[in-house]
Amino acid sequence: MDDISVAEAAEILGVSARRVRALLEGGQLRGRQVCGRWLLSSRDVEQRQRGPHDGGRPLSSASAWHMLAVLSGAEGSLGELPAPARSRARRRARAIREPGEIRDKWPHILANRAHRIKFYGHPSVLPVLLADSRVVRSGVSAAADHNADLVVVGQVEGYVRSSDAQDLKVEYALNADVDHAQVNVVLHVVDDERAAQWLFNNPVAPAAVVAADLAERAAPRDHAAGMNLAANL
Repeated sequence: MDDISVAEAAEILGVSARRVRALLEGGQLRGRQVCGRWLLSSRDVEQRQRGPHDGGRPLSSASAWHMLAVLSGAEGSLGELPAPARSRARRRARAIREPGEIRDKWPHILANRAHRIKFYGHPSVLPVLLADSRVVRSGVSAAADHNADLVVVGQVEGYVRSSDAQDLKVEYALNADVDHAQVNVVLHVVDDERAAQWLFNNPVAPAAVVAADLAERAAPRDHAAGMNLAANL
């Protein structure tokens, strides 16, 4: 598995680069120093991202989407769930709005909603990809839709079903074998398509989903925009 930088690890984990270095120094993440720079195993970082976090254990993919449905006004999509599961989703949505909960737990408890794949796409295909009906525009590509204080150009971010991901990669000649600096497409691939079906009824992701995407990003301004958006849900 490839080595990644501290900045890339921070983006995957949704924390600051300083926090990643503290985890390395405390032995909670494994890494090695090369010419004074830390390098980490991408496999180890991904495993930590899926496991318990300082802000709380992540929900399962289905539970994350059920809670997001409540936060997004799509509670009608939970109609087929047993009553206890609907009640849990409502309870979690209420709890995350409590003072301090968003700061301490958002977006860590939502980390399992999808897995991110980063690509380079030729600039000419980006507008077409973003308009593709199989892509739900989100993250930096939907920040302006929800009046987040963030403007990012030349990038695409969105959600796709796992059953569509490979076809999109081929059709748009997306290249995953690129340096971090070259990445201009981020696709959140949803494996639990049934739990997230309500999301794919929209061309643009609702504010709660966009907030989770932005808050996971390493750039301080992106992260702050996501946290502010979450606080105003």
